[in-house]
Amino acid sequence: MLLNQTSILPLAASDFPENGLHPSWDLFRQRYERLEPQIHAFVAEENAGERLARDEGFLLKNYAGNAEKPVFYGVPVGIKDLLHVEGLPTRAGSGLPAEVLTGPEGSLIRRLRSLGALIAGKTVTEEFAYNGPIATRNPHHTDHTPGGSSAGSAAAVAAGLCPLAVGTQTLRSVIAPASFCGVVGFKPSYGRVPLDGVVLLAPSFDTVGFFTQNVSDMQVAAASLLPDWRNQHQQACSKPVLGIPQGVYMELMSSEVKEAFNAQILSLQQQGYEVKQVSMPWEDEFIYGNAMLRFLEGEMAREHALWFGRYAECYGNPVREAILRGREISDTELGMCRRKQYRLRRELENVQAAQGVDLWVSPAQGGTAPKIGEGTGWSGMTAIWTFAGCPTISLPSASINSLPLGFQCVGSYGEDEALLAWVQGIAEHL
Repeated sequence: MLLNQTSILPLAASDFPENGLHPSWDLFRQRYERLEPQIHAFVAEENAGERLARDEGFLLKNYAGNAEKPVFYGVPVGIKDLLHVEGLPTRAGSGLPAEVLTGPEGSLIRRLRSLGALIAGKTVTEEFAYNGPIATRNPHHTDHTPGGSSAGSAAAVAAGLCPLAVGTQTLRSVIAPASFCGVVGFKPSYGRVPLDGVVLLAPSFDTVGFFTQNVSDMQVAAASLLPDWRNQHQQACSKPVLGIPQGVYMELMSSEVKEAFNAQILSLQQQGYEVKQVSMPWEDEFIYGNAMLRFLEGEMAREHALWFGRYAECYGNPVREAILRGREISDTELGMCRRKQYRLRRELENVQAAQGVDLWVSPAQGGTAPKIGEGTGWSGMTAIWTFAGCPTISLPSASINSLPLGFQCVGSYGEDEALLAWVQGIAEHL
């Protein structure tokens, strides 16, 4: 159960209070004082009140007397501290000097501002979205982790602090925290959201994603923020054929998760969904091995070459060791990995066409949120889809021992619109 309900909607002009902003703005201010000291979703910001008051005043003045408001008018949005925001330092969860990391806003932040959004603040991330200690707690149970590097964004939405937050995913950093925090987490197709203004980890993987409390809000967010969005009507009127990968992939989970997932699949079948067990175009050892992590670390070493040369002592041990390992990986191996990415993407499309599968489905994580200090999740259910660049979404759908578990749906590369149209029905049935 979400701790506090909050939404991007309503959007009608009549729903706004007189001379006021979106109702979620007042909720943010009320809840922040009460909940943030326990959850630690946001990076500490000096003079935050002054900045927020200034931005609020700008919106009220700029749209005074206008009956029509932009879609995110007065909606507070949390921004993962890998994305540059004018007036706020970028620290990326690291010990490097903020003046070294901070850069100009990218097109996504500019787009949010143009649509009337208020930047609630920077949300907590693990160091450079790779690994490292974080203060953020799971709003459902503060003894448990909220997930990986987009932890602050997922926790902020789960606690009802803001109805929309921005994260990034390299292997699992949107889908895992969404599953653990019981919110909707959407990772678009690779390349669908521009990465300008983002501190990168591994450019062949990195994808900006979003968190909301429900699918309807995610549809609004995606249609407003993904370039060249195409409304898809036919998918909403049909039931997709669901594919479950065979092999070791479906063994990377606890018995409780498998039991919950099997019950969900049975329920969907009873609702008229066709489900197929499908042999996949990948090797089990690729899923189970470390090839994707080597690829990531090789790119990470190159991305951080200049910073690491000057500030190696400022890096935490996990990130420092990953960069050193990545330095040992040859350009030839990285090139082979990139070619394998493109090949797998095509092969997945061929299998879907041959088998008549519209969406791949699985648990979003192999377990529920671990306790603090016992890890921040598993990449087994998510990494392969990020590697292939496919759009993925985690739907809040189950609870095990009072902790949330997400249901993951994966679409075809570039077909983000179809994925979001189809999952509305799945979410309702679940």
